[in-house]
Amino acid sequence: MAMEAMQPPEKTSSLETLLNLPLRGENPYITQWKNAGGRIFGYICSYVPEEVLYAHEGPGKILPIRMGAQGCQTTEDADIHMNKIMCSFARCLLQLGLTGEYDFLDGLVVTNCCEHMRRIYEQWRDHTKTPVLSMISVPHEVGGANRLSWYSEEIQNMTSDIGKKFGYRATEASLRSAAQIYDRYRALMLALYALRAAEFPLLTGSEAMKIAQAGFSMPKEVFNDMLEEALEELRARPGIHDARARLMVCGSYLDDTFLMDVIESTGAIVVTDSLCSMRKYIEGSIGEAADPMAAIIKRYFSKISCPRMVNSYSNRLDFTRKLVRDAKVDGVIFERMSFCDNHAVENLMESKVLEKEGIPTLHLEREYMAGDTGRYKTRVQAFLEKIGK
Repeated sequence: MAMEAMQPPEKTSSLETLLNLPLRGENPYITQWKNAGGRIFGYICSYVPEEVLYAHEGPGKILPIRMGAQGCQTTEDADIHMNKIMCSFARCLLQLGLTGEYDFLDGLVVTNCCEHMRRIYEQWRDHTKTPVLSMISVPHEVGGANRLSWYSEEIQNMTSDIGKKFGYRATEASLRSAAQIYDRYRALMLALYALRAAEFPLLTGSEAMKIAQAGFSMPKEVFNDMLEEALEELRARPGIHDARARLMVCGSYLDDTFLMDVIESTGAIVVTDSLCSMRKYIEGSIGEAADPMAAIIKRYFSKISCPRMVNSYSNRLDFTRKLVRDAKVDGVIFERMSFCDNHAVENLMESKVLEKEGIPTLHLEREYMAGDTGRYKTRVQAFLEKIGK
């Protein structure tokens, strides 16, 4: 399948294409992939190794896409199956599954990253017709040969689940190729982050999030080429000289630009983040290795972890500190979705350390669906005034 030949439906600049890519079933790259005989597998968590899916050879090549629920307006159907004290992202995602927004999926891979996401698996299994569902059980601690072996076995179980329905075949060559493609993707995304962190940023936090989401929703070879062109377009910009403050966003899963737009409507600019759907996701390459499958699995197992992982808080804190220094931020906004206990605790812990080190912080509790614009904007404006910005 010559996926490299995929082109946007209209002749627009690469940057414009990435900033305006339609969601889900209206995405032309997803449609083209399906029409060419490929299969689409959705996944929800950063502990799902995309390269292993992408490396499948033969008929029905797999395009992995990270699932979001942008645009969800109600959870009335999902609320029948999930209590309202569950994470609103989980309920929004289930809502889209129940109403057919993800009917184009050939498979779904979920992890036990948290209890809320684990419940998605059960409800999706019972109430949708997605042909393949697989669950990856991720250890609660990074490090140790036994835990790595456990995680490796879970990845093998995933490929077995796919194989039972569609067949699965990945060779050393296809795995190595997938690793190289994804390493290039990570390098290009880090270059994008460098443009965000520049003295005069060349793009907004909202634009960066739109580009990142595009990267989750199209073939990585195509995205890489387009991002390389988009980086040149961005470098030709004069830069943002009048930003009121340089801010960083940390916390719960975030894939909708709503909150970024609210923050940046105050005149501030979000120059970096430590979100699992953005900066954390691209940290750490695979490189060349004698056993590419083992190298891919080790990279995902050893990457910057999320708060559900025990005994690695200090590593996550150091990562946040590094980003604060590199992007020269004036303040950090810690956001979390209601009922996200892991981030509720860790946000507070990191915030106390940063405050002692002279970095002002703000805490925002939110729901996944866009709303409370006035309240969020007022909180951010008050925060900027508090820090003299």
